[in-house]
Amino acid sequence: MVASHAKSTEPPPASATIDWDDQLRRHDRWLRAVVAARVGERQAVEEVMQEVALAAVKQQAPIQDPTKVAPWLYRLAVRQALLYRRKMGRRRKLARRYAEHVAAQPKSED
Repeated sequence: MVASHAKSTEPPPASATIDWDDQLRRHDRWLRAVVAARVGERQAVEEVMQEVALAAVKQQAPIQDPTKVAPWLYRLAVRQALLYRRKMGRRRKLARRYAEHVAAQPKSED
């Protein structure tokens, strides 16, 4: 009888939990590169990375397989970067509308 050297396809036990602090620290460098490619500014990268960390900790469906953490974090970082860009676009639009509204107001002579 020959022993099989194939990888086990069984998922880790349900009791396995992900140490998010460790995982976020381990993947920080490339996650920042992913976010920076989408938002550009250093301050924006910091804000998005905070959102990524918060979303990872608050996740609704816990990840059981540690091998799936990196791809999941990638998707999460991309999603958070896009949400950030959307939010900034709405703020710019609102600021532009306000500036137009103020400019259209008649000047009062005091």
